[in-house]
Amino acid sequence: MRRHPLILRIVAASGAVLAAAALALLWLFRPGLPHIGSAGAPFTSEVAEQGLVLVIWLLAIYIAFSVFVHAAHAVIHPPRRTTILPGVIPSPPLPRPRAAAPRTARPKFALTLAASPEPSSADTPAAPTAPAATATLAAVEQRPALSISLLGPLRIDGADQPPKRVPTRELIAYLALHPHGASRDELIEALWPAQDPKKTRRRLWDLATDARAALGDALIHEGERYRLDRAKVRIDLDQLDELLTNTDAANEPDLEAALALWRGEPLEGADYIWAEGDIHRLRATLLGLLERAGHARLERGDARGALQMAEQAIALDQFHEASWRLALQAEHALGMRESITRRYDELAHALDEQLGLQPTRETRVMYRQLLGQS
Repeated sequence: MRRHPLILRIVAASGAVLAAAALALLWLFRPGLPHIGSAGAPFTSEVAEQGLVLVIWLLAIYIAFSVFVHAAHAVIHPPRRTTILPGVIPSPPLPRPRAAAPRTARPKFALTLAASPEPSSADTPAAPTAPAATATLAAVEQRPALSISLLGPLRIDGADQPPKRVPTRELIAYLALHPHGASRDELIEALWPAQDPKKTRRRLWDLATDARAALGDALIHEGERYRLDRAKVRIDLDQLDELLTNTDAANEPDLEAALALWRGEPLEGADYIWAEGDIHRLRATLLGLLERAGHARLERGDARGALQMAEQAIALDQFHEASWRLALQAEHALGMRESITRRYDELAHALDEQLGLQPTRETRVMYRQLLGQS
């Protein structure tokens, strides 16, 4: 279990205080220098003892000073906390290769969407006319070559000089998540919280210079505000918002296209403290998207595809009851009566054991209705 950064900072501060106290005591009881007479005087055991005491004192001074320096550094620069979202198993940063028998497990996060059934010839749209094809080609050519992807591990494609520094990538991710940009003070507080702004302003300027070398004129600096020119950089969050804005319950192709944008946990592998709220919001968006896509599949008769959507959502949030109800409906459509009972019991047990609750009235009523219809 990882310790909270505040606890680590308190422990480091205690160590620094103890080390400082040890230094003070050592200085208070410092030994005198060995008394050495003339060059021809004999080397006595008393002189040797005084020399040994002095060496031990110097070694103790060195150890106490080293402990003080390391503890003080840990207080000033505490380690960042790694955000682990409930219901999501993060990828290990450096997996150790080992020869072990493969085991079957649920996918970590990646969406595995079932292919939609092939449309019939009657439903197949006619080939686009020449003007339509020309307009589509022109739209593709006008799309920015530069792209930033946040729905998964941070990915920056098409940059003139791909940024390699972690703080530079963090700055770009922050601006990509905030369409209206951010002021200098907002960026400093997000990237270096509780640090002296006088010391971090120069660091922000260096990062902005590095980011501009990668993004070119897509990074705009106006006064004390920084933002990304969304017309010159393609961001998957903007694409997601556009698809969801133009999507309704009967428009499944847009739902499927929105799901296809997800490559994993938002900003997977990053430990940006400022992004915790954004990650939770995006995960809630994904849960709603999976539920809507599942109901759309169920309405058109694709019960197995709907069940897959429900399973994906449950894997992300064990207590998202809307997804459990979708799974119950899909299993009912597939004639899986025993699975309905087993799934409901699993939900009831999990809620009771971990939260001391029972399924909502809506879920209980649906369960009884589905069993009565079977």
